Amino acid sequence: MRAHRPLWLLALVASACGSQRGPDVIYLASAADVVARMLAAAGVRTGDVVYDLGCGDGRIVIAAVRERGARGVCVDIDTSRIAASQRNAEAAGVRERIEFRHADMFETDLATATVVALYLSPALNERLRPKLLREVRPGARIVSHNFGMGDWRADTVITVAWPTGTTSVVNAWVLPADVAGTWELVAPGDRRFRVRFTQHYQEVGGTASSRGRTVMLSGARLVGDSIEFRLVERRGGRPAVLRFAGRVSGAAMAGMVRPDADSTAGRWQAARP
Repeated sequence: MRAHRPLWLLALVASACGSQRGPDVIYLASAADVVARMLAAAGVRTGDVVYDLGCGDGRIVIAAVRERGARGVCVDIDTSRIAASQRNAEAAGVRERIEFRHADMFETDLATATVVALYLSPALNERLRPKLLREVRPGARIVSHNFGMGDWRADTVITVAWPTGTTSVVNAWVLPADVAGTWELVAPGDRRFRVRFTQHYQEVGGTASSRGRTVMLSGARLVGDSIEFRLVERRGGRPAVLRFAGRVSGAAMAGMVRPDADSTAGRWQAARP
């Protein structure tokens, strides 16, 4: 005869079980050629820390560690997948260079990642996007098998054709620094500009002024924390071009300015109030 448990105990057990949700997608492994293309698109190298969110059998991280000298973090909500990843890493001789996390990827701290690998779904990629932009450092690379990031255009798209006539797609992004807003810029010779950048992920543009006069801003380009742009003034009825290149660090940026014939070369800096 089956024993009857109190309703409050059943509710407690259900609540405890519900605190660890199941996988969001079914497990599908990436083919070895796709894994190689993913690591190449992300530019994985020695010194990188590669996170695979929804790691499956760990093959992406294992390849990054064994073939490219990186370190890795396998994250999966399914205990059987973490166990498989550990066994495979042990067999490949790279177990000690990989951390294994039985965890929800949405609750995993990504601060140390320099590369994040994904093979999830379009909806999950879009759900992850704010977390990636918030937690992962500018200049880190995101690489996804088959699926995009909504309106965040990929920097690199690679198509892998199969003999069956089907294809796989590798999408890769360099995570951009946040430059949107107004910056007070000082160039050599105490030349001061107010620059306002607009930004849509890695795509940037903007306007500029100096001493109340409009200055043309063009050629803005943002790759990770590296930024380039041109300011064009009018001096003596002629356009004078200043070419800026530098790096962004939080609410500051700095670098070198390449002058035209009438300008002073040197370092520039800018701050966002």
